[in-house]
Amino acid sequence: MAKKKNELSHYPRFFFSKLIFKTVSWVVFAVLFISLGKKCLEVDVLGKIWGTIFGEKNKIDQYFLGAGKLAEKNKILNYAIFFLVAIVVLNIVSLLFNRYLWKKDKYIENNKLYLYNKWIFIINTLIHIASACVLTLSFVSPLTAIFSLSFIIFNNLELFSRQKGLKSPQTESFFSWKNQYVRKIILYSAIIIFIVPLIIGRFQAFHNNALKGSPEGFDKVYQEMINSSSAIKSLMELITNANYSLFHWGILLWFVKNTINERQKEFSDFWARVNGIEKRVSNFKCYYRYQESWALSNNKPINLGDYNYLGNSPSFLRKDYLVGDLNVNDFAQKNQKVVKYIDFCENKIKKSSEKNFLNYCLFNEFSSWEDCLRTKRLIKAVRK
Repeated sequence: MAKKKNELSHYPRFFFSKLIFKTVSWVVFAVLFISLGKKCLEVDVLGKIWGTIFGEKNKIDQYFLGAGKLAEKNKILNYAIFFLVAIVVLNIVSLLFNRYLWKKDKYIENNKLYLYNKWIFIINTLIHIASACVLTLSFVSPLTAIFSLSFIIFNNLELFSRQKGLKSPQTESFFSWKNQYVRKIILYSAIIIFIVPLIIGRFQAFHNNALKGSPEGFDKVYQEMINSSSAIKSLMELITNANYSLFHWGILLWFVKNTINERQKEFSDFWARVNGIEKRVSNFKCYYRYQESWALSNNKPINLGDYNYLGNSPSFLRKDYLVGDLNVNDFAQKNQKVVKYIDFCENKIKKSSEKNFLNYCLFNEFSSWEDCLRTKRLIKAVRK
């Protein structure tokens, strides 16, 4: 009884610890981000470093969001406050909702089922979008960008050690290197700050030279093209008078659109895999029972070596079979126990989504028969 109680009780404690830790860390980051940002808006750190190294002035601050304009930078920091508050509130709602769902069904240790709950998934998607906005807004100055990078590294650390023999509940990872949009926004923002100015600088020099006097060759063709169309002329002037903030905003809008599309696909793909497990489960059970009845009728050892059957088997059973030097009777008994476990879950669990999810875990994520036994004990303990 003590063992069952321990298996059940660690889960909400872990959730509550994560809830407090994530909320406090985001609050601390928000306070430091805003206070640091307000103090350092006018400090062009990279420009000073450039001047120290190369002995010449270079206003690198103009390539960040706000284009070196203090009033615009202050507005951007105010936007950051809104998104940071939204992230804190949404994190609390998401984790509390997960905890509520777990308390209803304590036998589901792998809470991907709840991460892919429609409402939680929407909340977490909003957090991802808000995180992308905060990351982009952090490029309002070099120091806020460096501070955000430090927080990303901090979020990537494994600060909650796993308890031996116990499953840890899963939560979404925000503002860390694990998120593809974080890595890409940092990369593209760095390109805007350090690479794009060099390219536009060369283009500006070419543009100015080509429009002077009576150029020849390609310069002449370019001048004629500019003079032939007011639309082309306006476009080229927009490029030469580059507002680097537009590049940052453009990247953000692109990533928000891509994040929404990717999350929609991720959600539909997950439930397609979970609900698609029914056919595999049915094939596994039907084939096993057919082979079992055939073996009993003919007084022969059961034959479960067919690869069509193994293809429909749980991954840990298939792995056991393919290792080699396998006792046929032992393998048949393992399969029999798994079939009985499936029947047990289907009799005890009424919701088709939870039933399919338990079967999905069995066939794809369980590493041994012990995982089945633990889930079975948890179902019995909860439903007494």
